[in-house]
Amino acid sequence: MGREREIALLTDALSGGARSCVVHGATGMGKSALLSVASSIAVRSGLRPVRGLRALSGVDSHTVLVVDDVERLNAEEADRLARFRGAVLLAGDCDPDDLAVFDAVRVPLRPIGAEAVAELIRRRCDVEVSPELAALCLEYSGGAPGVLSDVLEVVTDVSVSALRVMFPVLRLPRLLRAVRRSRQVLDADAVAVARTLAVLGSASLDVLCEVAGMGSFRALAAFERLVDARLAVDGPMRVQTPALSHAFRHEMAPQERERLHGLAAEVLHRRCDSPATVADHVVACAEPVGAGWTAPVLHGAARLHRAAGRPEQAARCLRAALREPLTDQIAAEVAVAMADLHLRCGIAPRAGELVRQRAAAGDWFDAVVLDWQCDEDLLGSAGDPVVPEDPERVLRDLPESGPFVVPSLALAGLGLLRRGSEQVVLDLAPQLRVRLVGAERDWLTALEMWAHRANGDHAEVSRLMRELAQASPLRGCVALGAAAFVASCVDVGRPCEAREILVRLGYTGALPPAWACVLLLRERARMHLALGAARSALADAERAGAAELADRARAALAEPRHRPVRGAAWDKLTPHESRIVLLALEGETNRAIAARFGVTQRAVELHLTRVYRKVGISRRVQLSAVFPA
Repeated sequence: MGREREIALLTDALSGGARSCVVHGATGMGKSALLSVASSIAVRSGLRPVRGLRALSGVDSHTVLVVDDVERLNAEEADRLARFRGAVLLAGDCDPDDLAVFDAVRVPLRPIGAEAVAELIRRRCDVEVSPELAALCLEYSGGAPGVLSDVLEVVTDVSVSALRVMFPVLRLPRLLRAVRRSRQVLDADAVAVARTLAVLGSASLDVLCEVAGMGSFRALAAFERLVDARLAVDGPMRVQTPALSHAFRHEMAPQERERLHGLAAEVLHRRCDSPATVADHVVACAEPVGAGWTAPVLHGAARLHRAAGRPEQAARCLRAALREPLTDQIAAEVAVAMADLHLRCGIAPRAGELVRQRAAAGDWFDAVVLDWQCDEDLLGSAGDPVVPEDPERVLRDLPESGPFVVPSLALAGLGLLRRGSEQVVLDLAPQLRVRLVGAERDWLTALEMWAHRANGDHAEVSRLMRELAQASPLRGCVALGAAAFVASCVDVGRPCEAREILVRLGYTGALPPAWACVLLLRERARMHLALGAARSALADAERAGAAELADRARAALAEPRHRPVRGAAWDKLTPHESRIVLLALEGETNRAIAARFGVTQRAVELHLTRVYRKVGISRRVQLSAVFPA
């Protein structure tokens, strides 16, 4: 793919007679794959390709010797290759001038382009490839199709956001082997420069010299040897590709890697580099740097990341700042910035860090604890909810920003739910949504779900639940919205839908005693009653303090149980296959079933195929005959 020019060169060289060819390029450029293509071309041209340097018999003008990885040949094998007088097909990461092959066609492998990268991803993963995704994969792999194929073998999610997280931690065996081989053939200075560049990413000569601890002439000579070995490129000085750079870092001892990151942070700070660049090196250190300038730089970098829409990077910078020496002013600024990420960007808090920031965070601390009330690690920090006397007025006067936005919205909404005044939320929702930012809107979504449930609009409740399910289930708004969805499902006679979303969110077991979870327990008890699970309903009703539901559950337990008779075919299915068959019998399409379970359409098709095989049918229309209602 993307090698049409190279294949044309090989075809011209081999179709007119046996002529030697040398395929050369860097690691992962697809030399072995192209060598296999060349062997096929040779066969179609009436030639006889023979792989490996072994004793050859019957060599004639139609014999072609095929040798891969020629750079790994030992002295004896290299001598045997030099004495071979027939045509050869060679591939390797080497300079063709160093090979004793005369009048050979040279086929250099250059990086493939964005279109070829996109087509490769499309074929391997069967997904639509955006220009941003293709550009990201092209930059990481350096246009090496072998490296990209290795990446697609190990990743399960090929979205841009997932790959940005995965790329730095991927350990690709192909590149790790290349790094180990380079250590065997390069001198100590070249290895040191390669490791320094892998840590720096890219650098000017003076920065490289200062971090590597060597003079400019010595560092430049070592860098030139890296360029000759196809491991580095100039303009600016850097390791050839990000993938190879990560491989160099993975092969370093952790202590050496952190030492270089610490040196890089000090050098770049002294040279007044961008706070984000300096912070990247500080964050990479497991131990604190311990300098007075570190925390302010990390806070500044977090502000830059936050403004650029990178909340995860901002959180990493702020967490690193908490390890460093802090003045009272910086401690307060870091605590407020971290709380803002928790409340507006959905970054999960860590209980230990949050408790240490309690004094500095003030009212922000209470807001974070209320927002993340389903996190059991924060239970000891949460207080009882205080519902305002006039919740409608609180919603109308909701502040634009600050630590009281989420508490005011959540507690006023709770007050409206207790009064049965959910319609007020729908009336105020348009103007409230303009004021709210990021994850703050999730609380409004949960309250809207209760209002739509009161109006009997199950379709709108389901739509909002799909949106809200993207947030963390540790947040109180998700539990509150899930309670509204379960209530709506029970109201319309679809308790199975409610059970599916609870399984997806992890709300099936014990829940912390937060007020949002108490509402969810009450509605989950109603769901269990609708499903005929009276014992589970009783347990949830007692924990929620719902006396009426508990009495209904006890009455259901006292009644004699009549287990419905099901056909023998049902016993052959797993619980998940049974749920899929039930939905198929209700007329749901494979696409709709996949969306409900959060899987691919292909996964549903595979489940149904296994069901057909188990019960001895071949088509979907036969399900109703095997599984009668």
